[in-house]
Amino acid sequence: MDMSRIIEIDEPTTPTADRSQFRLGLYVDEPVYLQLTLDGLEIDPIVEKLNAGEASFACPKHFSVFYEGQMIGPAVLVLQDEGMAVVYPVVKSKNWPLVNVEFMQLGLRERQMISRFTRAGA
Repeated sequence: MDMSRIIEIDEPTTPTADRSQFRLGLYVDEPVYLQLTLDGLEIDPIVEKLNAGEASFACPKHFSVFYEGQMIGPAVLVLQDEGMAVVYPVVKSKNWPLVNVEFMQLGLRERQMISRFTRAGA
């Protein structure tokens, strides 16, 4: 396994744009996981994009079990050096192998954890 792989993340396109909430790069040695159980399957994909209200992850093995509008929570978002945040994801869209989710009912504590984590990587 190549431990130096970097997952590319969106950046602002203009210098005056606010600093992106997306991490500039998630290193494999500092992954973010979304742990969930769906139809009896324990799934823990690596999150590729993350901000305070949304996330995207690749899930080619179980891609077919996800559908738009599906509630897949509660789930646990594992943030290195920040801890674990309970989130309630809903599938916004999917485009193989990526699944894009929005976090519903995100508490202040969880929002702050995610914000600190994304700022640390910016």
